[in-house]
This record gives sequence, C-alpha cells and structure tokens, in this order.
Amino acid sequence: MPRTLSTITRDLLIAKNEYEIFESDDLKERIDQLRDEQYKKEDGIYFFYKDFDKEIDIFDEQIKKAQRYVKFLKNEQERMKMHVLSSHQLTGSLPKHSALNPIKIRKSAGAVDIIDEDKIPDEYWNEVTVRKLDKKRILIDLKDGKEITGVRLAQKDFITGLK
Repeated sequence: MPRTLSTITRDLLIAKNEYEIFESDDLKERIDQLRDEQYKKEDGIYFFYKDFDKEIDIFDEQIKKAQRYVKFLKNEQERMKMHVLSSHQLTGSLPKHSALNPIKIRKSAGAVDIIDEDKIPDEYWNEVTVRKLDKKRILIDLKDGKEITGVRLAQKDFITGLK
C-alpha cells in the first residue's frame, strides 16, 4: 500500500531522533531508505502538480470561451436596444407599452461629455492627495537591522521548482 508524504516524514523524524540517541548503522540505513522514499514521493507530487497545470489550462480556456460568449450576448442585447431606439427616433414615435411589451424610451438624467479638459475652469477641479507606504524602503531598512515601529520583517519558506 502506498504511503503518504506525511507518514514518510513522520517515520523519518522518528528514525532521526532514534539515531541521535542510539547511533546504529541499521538506523542510518533506515534513514537513507526513508529519504529515498521521500524523494520518490516528491517526484510523484511534482508530476501530479503538473497534471493540475494542464487541467487549469483547459478550464482557463473554457472560461475564456464562456466570457467571450457572454460578451457576445450582451453586445447583441445592446444592438437590439439600439435597433428599437433608432427605429423610433427615425419615425418620431414611441413604442406601444403593454403587458407583453414593457419597452419604454426615456431621456437619461444627463452625463458630462468632456470635450477638452484643458479648457475646463479650475473651480471644477478637485485636488487629490494620496499617501502611500514605501514598503520597499521599509524592507531595506528592516533588513539593515533598523527598528521601525508598527512593522516587522516577515520571512517565510517557499517552494521553488513548482510555478
């Protein structure tokens, strides 16, 4: 029966602890066997991980197709609305509203159409000030040993070789 990486790791830790106490050649050989088993299991995990990459690519492509189709449908809806609007604008009439036809044509509340920003008077402009932490500078100072109130240097282990 195949063993899990967790089981192999647990057995390896136990064997290493026993080796520190007893230092027997049998335990040293057992540790080597467990390490080989761990490396083989990691190889399998890598291939399994890469299989997930392939599935992700397939589903990403399907998602993109679905998004393109939704965009197409929304564009078709807009074209239908514009068709109704233009036909009534050309004839100067309004659609007949009924229980089966809820279509209405109304004027919007209005929107600002910017023609030339440079010509807009200053009174219509708002000044915005943005305050942002310089995290790169903080990181450099923390790595240099500087104490900064409100932050700490966080370092984590990470895996390389798997994207």
